[in-house]
Amino acid sequence: MEVHEDDCRVKVLQGIPVIVFKILQLLPMKTLHSCARVCRAWNEIVTEIKRKRSRLHWFCLEGEGREEDLQLQSISDELMQTFQNFTSEPSYLFVFCTSALYEKRLYAPAPNSTRPPRACRQQSHDVNSFISSLGPESCKCYSLAADGIIGSNGDRSVEIEHSPLAVACLAIPKLEGLEIYDFFIDLNRHISPLTPEVPDQFNVEDVTSVPYDKEVKAILFFSDRDFCPQEIPLGLLDYYNGCPVVGGYVDHILSPDLDTDPGLPDTQIHCIALCGSNVQVASVIIKDEVSSEKNIERELCKLKDCNLPMDTTFAFMFACLGRGRAFHNNKDNVESAVFRKLFPKTPLFGFFGNGEIGMNYLHPYDPSKSFSKSKKTKFNRHHPKLSHAYTSIFLLVSVSSE
Repeated sequence: MEVHEDDCRVKVLQGIPVIVFKILQLLPMKTLHSCARVCRAWNEIVTEIKRKRSRLHWFCLEGEGREEDLQLQSISDELMQTFQNFTSEPSYLFVFCTSALYEKRLYAPAPNSTRPPRACRQQSHDVNSFISSLGPESCKCYSLAADGIIGSNGDRSVEIEHSPLAVACLAIPKLEGLEIYDFFIDLNRHISPLTPEVPDQFNVEDVTSVPYDKEVKAILFFSDRDFCPQEIPLGLLDYYNGCPVVGGYVDHILSPDLDTDPGLPDTQIHCIALCGSNVQVASVIIKDEVSSEKNIERELCKLKDCNLPMDTTFAFMFACLGRGRAFHNNKDNVESAVFRKLFPKTPLFGFFGNGEIGMNYLHPYDPSKSFSKSKKTKFNRHHPKLSHAYTSIFLLVSVSSE
């Protein structure tokens, strides 16, 4: 039906900003972007709506259908629909996928396609490129592939082991007081061929991209190599004032930087620094001898006792391949379920890897203490052990609204 400018509906939408605001604030983010192009007044309203939205989004998808092609199509369709329904614009994406999905291709309609997509009109992407294309150009995507992954849907977290096709994603919008930086460490440059267990003049300043004045609260540490000298994570621990270094060994590190920068090596360490004045963290190790749900809850209660602000929280879990269903007497989702029992509103993400990196960092939250770049954490006798096996590492991240 053709709509003329003298139509009363057009006059209402153009002349009464309150009504426009009420309508537009109900729309998801991608639809809002289209509305922002209608006129200057609508653009200003959309800008105001976007500024007030700061909701985390998260999801975990498994392929549905017996045939692999149907599973891939199911994942592709759900990813596009999920991003279409986001109400906040993501600034950072954490993506964990199974190694089986990493090896496959996902198909999306070609840009500006006006007809129903056909195979010849679709574009093929790896999972990292596919998800990156769904977010805004300014969004930074951090992706990893491992044998198994941990993800969240609504108020439930799931541990997906040895699943052929699955992906989990945490979408973080722009939050005041939170900044994230990442950098790569080329192991071949920092390990001597004669003594590979000892780094050759490893200097954090040579590799980090984090500005010196930033408050680094935690380092996520991922390696796609089976071995990394402990001197490297310990160097990060010392340089960043004893903040927790947490992560593990994965099958693949995915990043758009790897595709665009030919200088980056195939085997490396990917470090992601969580920074900001409003960021507080706590981490705990579930050791190999801790197996019962009661004892797991006792250890995770240590995170609870830190009393971090719960305005906006998310968490990571990095577990050994040997701590899954078989370890817990064929019971699924044991450790993730205990965590969500204690933190029902906190999404949990991570993977089952080939080794874990982490430490206990259990400092009660004290808002009166200020961060000092020059202040070094003093260890009582020696550095904490960072490399582990048959453990689960949990990192709780809080972004307060203060």
